Amino acid sequence: MSYVQVILTAVLSVVVLFAITRLIGYRQLSELSLFDYINGITIGSIAAELATCEREELLEILIAMIIYGIFSILVAVLTDKSITMRRFIVGNPTLLMKNGRLYYEGFKKSHLDVNEFLMKCRNNGYFDITQIDTAILEPNGRVSFLPVSENRPVTPKDLKITVTQDMLVANVVIDGKIIEKSLDSIGKDRTWLLNRLKNQNQTDMSKILLASCDSKGTLTVYLKSEKKSDSCLGV
Repeated sequence: MSYVQVILTAVLSVVVLFAITRLIGYRQLSELSLFDYINGITIGSIAAELATCEREELLEILIAMIIYGIFSILVAVLTDKSITMRRFIVGNPTLLMKNGRLYYEGFKKSHLDVNEFLMKCRNNGYFDITQIDTAILEPNGRVSFLPVSENRPVTPKDLKITVTQDMLVANVVIDGKIIEKSLDSIGKDRTWLLNRLKNQNQTDMSKILLASCDSKGTLTVYLKSEKKSDSCLGV
């Protein structure tokens, strides 16, 4: 096999793999179920083999990749339409702890030992499991925790305080480039942005790493500077 053919087949495998991943959806990239994990590894292995296959094997490997991709899409449709299929393929949550009591059967069923459970507790900020009321192992392998009511964070509702709803912060400049869509989303324009930057003595866009604007119109600028005192200027 020539080097040119290796390069071409490698590029082809990346293109096909990217196309299949886009068709499957971003679930493969975030919360992997057991099926997604197995299917992702298989498609990746086929794509790697495609990069170094002989020309006469090219079509067969491409067909295999496409079949796995189609099968994954069909399974996603089935799990969306059928609760029974979803439970069979994705799995069910497993109760590990309730009312402060650990359930040994849940640990045994999920093949999770106590040390691993304690590590997941610490990862979620619980260094004392007496602060936990309920713990559930989700099908994606993560553990969801419900804290004991007296240990959960106080909310404005608890204090009977009325607060305004927070809105998403719009990133209006990224790496020196003005993001027009972000400006439109907050009802501002380029002229407004340039004037606000000018008020902060920021006229050189190439020096701006990030500029964000909140719902109140407050513009915060992060510069491409290693000096901590110069890294953030807000109004």
